Amino acid sequence: MSSIESWIASHPSVLGYKVFAVLLIAILVGRATGIWLYRKRKKLKNPDNFILGLNNLTYVLMSIWLFFIFLHVFGITIKEFFTSITIIAAALAIVFKDYILNGLNGMILMFGDSIQIGDYLKIGEHRGRIENITLMSVHMLSDDDDMIIIPNNVFVNSQIINFSRNPRHHSTIDFEIQSAQSINAVSLESMLHKVLNQEASLVRQDSAKLKVVEFRKDLVHYRFKFALKEYDPKVESSIKQSLWREILMVINMQKLQS
Repeated sequence: MSSIESWIASHPSVLGYKVFAVLLIAILVGRATGIWLYRKRKKLKNPDNFILGLNNLTYVLMSIWLFFIFLHVFGITIKEFFTSITIIAAALAIVFKDYILNGLNGMILMFGDSIQIGDYLKIGEHRGRIENITLMSVHMLSDDDDMIIIPNNVFVNSQIINFSRNPRHHSTIDFEIQSAQSINAVSLESMLHKVLNQEASLVRQDSAKLKVVEFRKDLVHYRFKFALKEYDPKVESSIKQSLWREILMVINMQKLQS
């Protein structure tokens, strides 16, 4: 037996530190390798959900690793720790329940494919683009450039419309015109089509349709639908503004003629 082996045998704690060092190297190398292979396979330049998930999983494993190092330094075995903590485990579970659920839901979002970084969606009254997903919350940038932070528990339990995942990228506008001022639906549709023709490179051909949703004694409820070739909230907003201006102009013209 060499002198080094004899010294390790006389200091058994050193073996524990060696094990912890190997675990640390394995965690870091596994993370780096996993991200490299994933980026190469997906040909990614920017991080996506999966990479965020790997990073956060690494942080969790590192926290566990540091915790066990702490126990080892103070000579506390894992069995002793869990035996002593059993009494207050229920109380801790209640206190940290929301944090634990937030973390689990965050990992589900990161490793799932229903929501991705960069998706534009609507949740409740908020609309915006997903900027980041953490273990505790989802960060969404609104149309007014406000950062909205939504806890993961609230996010996963809310009704969500993901506009980026709509394969047809349909958009609609609803409006009402007084019956006395209403014009021929064919003429109105033709005017709205002229607006879309100005953005022909962005709008899917033959996707625009005007529909009479409801006809009442005093109002006519219209719905105009069109589809973008590739969804972009700024493009959608710009086209809708142009359509609204055209509709208002039509209404004003009808008022002058009545």
